[in-house]
Parts: sequence; C-alpha cells; structure tokens
Amino acid sequence: MFRKSVSIDLVEPIVCLRGQPKDKQTINILRGAVRLQLSHSIMIHTITIQFVGVSKTLWPEASQHWDKHVLVDSIIPICKNSVLLKKGTHSFPFEILLSNALSESIECGLGNVRYKLLCQVHVKPRFMFLKKSVLHTQRPVVLMRLPTLDSQQQCITQTHVINDRGGQLTLVIEKSHLIPGTLVPISFYFSSSCHVRAVDQIDVKLIERQKYRAPSKQANRILHHEIALCSSASAPSALFENELRCVYAVPDKHTIQVRASTSHPNIRVRHWIQIYLKLKLEDRTVKDLQMDAPISVLLAPVDDYLNLPVYSSKGNGGHTALSTCCSTSSSASSSVWLKKLYPIKHNQNYAPINMYSNHNHHLMKLITAPPPSYKDIFF
Repeated sequence: MFRKSVSIDLVEPIVCLRGQPKDKQTINILRGAVRLQLSHSIMIHTITIQFVGVSKTLWPEASQHWDKHVLVDSIIPICKNSVLLKKGTHSFPFEILLSNALSESIECGLGNVRYKLLCQVHVKPRFMFLKKSVLHTQRPVVLMRLPTLDSQQQCITQTHVINDRGGQLTLVIEKSHLIPGTLVPISFYFSSSCHVRAVDQIDVKLIERQKYRAPSKQANRILHHEIALCSSASAPSALFENELRCVYAVPDKHTIQVRASTSHPNIRVRHWIQIYLKLKLEDRTVKDLQMDAPISVLLAPVDDYLNLPVYSSKGNGGHTALSTCCSTSSSASSSVWLKKLYPIKHNQNYAPINMYSNHNHHLMKLITAPPPSYKDIFF
C-alpha cells in the first residue's frame, strides 16, 4: 500500500520575542523543517508554508460574540520546482523572520492570541485519471516575549520612609519575574532610626488585572484578581539585626490559574506584588504600610535566554573571543546550516560580510536543538 505523510518539526518548542514591540531592529526567527515520509517514490511540484496569527476577544453581550483580528497571514514557498523524491524520509528546512510587533501567544478566559503553521505539499498523482493531490498538515506555534533589557535586573528594590526622623525601610523582592509554581523571597531591611520593635503582620498578594478591548464594539472590560501568597513560615519571623526575610509560594497552574503578562493592546494583562506590613514601634505605636511593586509573570523559565555571553580577553587575531556553553563544533555546524539554508549573494560594489562567523554567535544561540538533516534533500 502506498503511504505518504507530511509533518512540521520546529527547532524551538517556544519561539521568543525580544524587546519591546516597537523595536524594529530585533531579529526573531522561527526555524523548522517540513518532513515527508514516503513508502514509494513521488513527484513533488511545490511545498508552501503559511504562518497565520489571529487574536480574539469574547464579548457575550453582543450578537457576534467574538471580536476577531488577523495579526499575520504570510505564505512562504519552501520548494518551487518539481522534485522527484525516492522512498524514505525527506526534510525541507525553513526559516521565517518574525516581526517584533507581533503579540505573544495569549490564553485567557475572554481572549486569546494563537499562531499556527499550515503546510501544503502539491504532489503528482500516480495515475493519470486522478487529479493533482495535495498533502495538508498544520502545527500550533507558541510565541513568548522576553523581558526588556531594562527589566532584566535580578531583583526589585524600593525604599519607604517610616517616620519623620529619617527611618527608612528597604524592600527587596529577589525576583523581577515570577513563574507559576515557584518561590519568591522577599527581604525587609530597617534602618536603625526606624525603631521597629516587632513585625505583627505581613500580607503579600499577587494582583492581576486583565483589560479587554473590542474596537469594533467600542467597549472595554476590566477584570481584577487578588491572589494571596502563602509563606513557608506560619507566623512572621523575628527581626534579626533589623532584617527580615520571608519566602512565598506562587500558585501553580493546577491550584490557581495565573496568566502571563502581555503587551497586546486588546488583551493586556498586568501584575504587581502588594505587601501590607503592620509594625510595632519601640514607642508602642503601630505603623501600617502598604507597598506595590510592578512585576512580570512568565509561563516558562527563560534563564538561558536572559543570560548574556561572557567575553574573554583578546586572542591572537586581535578579536574578542566569545565564551559560552556551546562548543566550537556546534557553532560551526550552525554556521554551515545557515549557509546552506540561505546563501548570501554579495554585491560587487560592497565588501563581503561574514555574517556566519563567531562574531554573530548571539544569533546562533537561538538554536536549541540540532539542525534538520540535509542528506535527504533534493534540489
């Protein structure tokens, strides 16, 4: 029996967008390959990839419940010429440049932003009386926006005045990005002029505000959620040298659903940490403090993307050497992969630019898996 199947494989399960949506100089690449599994030789006419992104906001009060907008709809040809493929597995790699203006993938109760890849493979039928057949497949694509460079600090620090004698409280949230199911340490540093005797009460909440817009209906909706964070200690710890440190647990997706922070204009999700302190001072008065600190919520850890490469001293060639966890052979294979995938034609009026050298290794770090095989590709 003659069987043929087509599938789409992605190099990265989650494609990261870097920087602000208005940053047009940032390069975001969606890499993958179209794979054909054939039990018999076949003639391929064309292979095309369609990248589609749609945003929807639910509006139950209207006659048409969904306010829909198409964010992107691009068709990319992978193979334009007719190719005879033999029995076996064949791979056709592709690269799609993603605009930084695209929104991240969103899954909320009243709105969502979803992306997908559609593939069509036009093949020649084995029998003349049959029409031209087409193989179809599709795959969802998840986009996640990384924090900006300004917000990539490892902690959030605030200073608050306790009294009119210069007493100050320094609040340190030891994480600038929260991930559901993880812990967030919070430290309090009191100056000697605060004269704090004890901390009677500490309440920490994660505030989530969702704002939905339906431009076609000229309507807005705001949802406000307050999630109490539980401390590992049952009672506030005693002050030690005017310092206090507590650790709080962020609920995971199985306990309370926490959405990721978004930048979409029609589906905006913002978060901040709200801290309430009840202090007992040495003069036996009680001081109430409420502090708010904006914070980002991510659905997956991105430490590998946030860590910058480490540069060593200059080598023999006078160029700065790049030291990363990737080996030289892996970066070399990545260079070969990009050269084969998209060969660069240089203009005679300009000097050639070595785009695939190790000086552009920050582009190669986007590759988190071995590149698709080229052994079975026929051009």
